[in-house]
Formats: sequence, structure tokens, C-alpha cells
Amino acid sequence: MPVVTVTRICKSCGREIQVPSELPSFSCVYCGTKLSMADYAVSACPSDPADLAYVEAHLLDCVRDFPDAFKQFNRKKYEPFYQTYQGAVAPVFEAMDRWVCAHPGDRQALLAGFVEQFMDQWESFHQNHPKARSKRAREKMAFSNKLTLAWFTVPAIRGLGLSVSEDFPRLLRDRFRDAYPDNGFELATFEEIRGGFRKRFPLFGK
Repeated sequence: MPVVTVTRICKSCGREIQVPSELPSFSCVYCGTKLSMADYAVSACPSDPADLAYVEAHLLDCVRDFPDAFKQFNRKKYEPFYQTYQGAVAPVFEAMDRWVCAHPGDRQALLAGFVEQFMDQWESFHQNHPKARSKRAREKMAFSNKLTLAWFTVPAIRGLGLSVSEDFPRLLRDRFRDAYPDNGFELATFEEIRGGFRKRFPLFGK
């Protein structure tokens, strides 16, 4: 009987790995981290329209609810704040993962749609925020929130190890570059950032 494999994202290094579906536990072939299928159970949960509605309503919460997140980017504060932040935003991306996994034939279109929703909400948020009435104020706020995306949102999504954990951040980065060619960001993991306080890590780029 042929072995059925599934794709999983290592929660430590963020690399994509192929795993026999019957294995209850396994190790990442890249970094050796011990992992369990139970860690990825959310993708196998049934989905319903409530997941889609939840994502659409809360997709920008990862920025909107954390206006001062970028101020936590230092050696002492980063890790504890990251853990709190990831726990807060996880339900949104777990709901996204359930919805995408429930509609495999529409995967790319759904992910692209979520990215467009994020970009629309991002633009509306910065254009209509009461504290960003001038162009300079809007640009300053958008830059601070871009730091949150690069330093917290992207690593948090990638660290969840969901089926969308690599595709959604990558598509968002590419779409962000198209919209804001002089204000892009790179993809990083929590481990890369935590280890990068002693050296400059290229989080941003055109």
C-alpha cells in the first residue's frame, strides 16, 4: 500500500517538509526539531462560513490592536511580547487555514483574496484613522505598522506551522511591494529575529 504524505511547515525553522500521514510524531529534516501531528490538528478541523466571516472581520487586528508593538523590538522585550502577540492573532490565521483547507481547489484564489482584503483594510485604516489626518501622519503610522508586520505578524504566522503559514506571508509581501515599492519588508522567522539582535538582519527591502 503506497505511503500517503502530507506537507507540514516546521514550527522552528519554517521550512516545508513532507511527512507520512500515519506518523504521530516526526523530526524536521532541516533543523531536527521534534514535532507532533497533534500540533497541526487545526488544519484537519471542519470549517464553516463562520471561519470566513471571522477572518474578514479580524484580519487587520494583527496591526489595529497593537499600535505600539514596534516599541517592543529589543533584546529584553521581544520574546515575551512575541509569545503574547502570537497567541492573540493565532485564531484568525487558524480560521483562515481551516477555510482554505476545506476548499483545496480554490486555495490560490482564496489566499489571493485574503491578501487583497488585508490590503484594502490596511489602506482604509490609514486613510481614515483620526490620528492620521495629514499625509505625514499617515506615512508615519503606516511605517510603524509595517514594522509590526515584519517583526511580529509574519514570524507569528510562520511559527504557527499551518498550511497557509508560508503562502499567505509570501503573497502579502509581494503584494505589499507592488503597492508600496519603497516601503517593503522581508520574511523572517521568530528564531531568525531573536538571534539577529547581535547582527543586522535584512527585514526590509524593495
